Amino acid sequence: MLTKANVKPKDIETHGHFFGTIWQNTEKETIARNIVLISQWNKNTWLDFTWEQYQAACEHEVTVKEESILDSLVRDGSLTCENGVYSVTDEFVQALEKYLKNKGAVK
Repeated sequence: MLTKANVKPKDIETHGHFFGTIWQNTEKETIARNIVLISQWNKNTWLDFTWEQYQAACEHEVTVKEESILDSLVRDGSLTCENGVYSVTDEFVQALEKYLKNKGAVK
């Protein structure tokens, strides 16, 4: 089973965009890719982050709508948010299974 403990951000292919995930939503897939990229830049560890940290870490001009998309990922269980700090869940990692670089290497 894929978990955030056995899948590191570097294990996920981020060239191009995420399409066809369980979210079936381009905006959520774009935000998920941003989270993976930010985590890859953070020594390949899943980064817990606030909205402000997300805004600062992104290389694009962040829109206000992105915060509502983060919150929708919380509602569907892909992220958690406690005291304004977002965290990736195992469900988030599982949603990106088709983007694993080496599916056989993850146990």
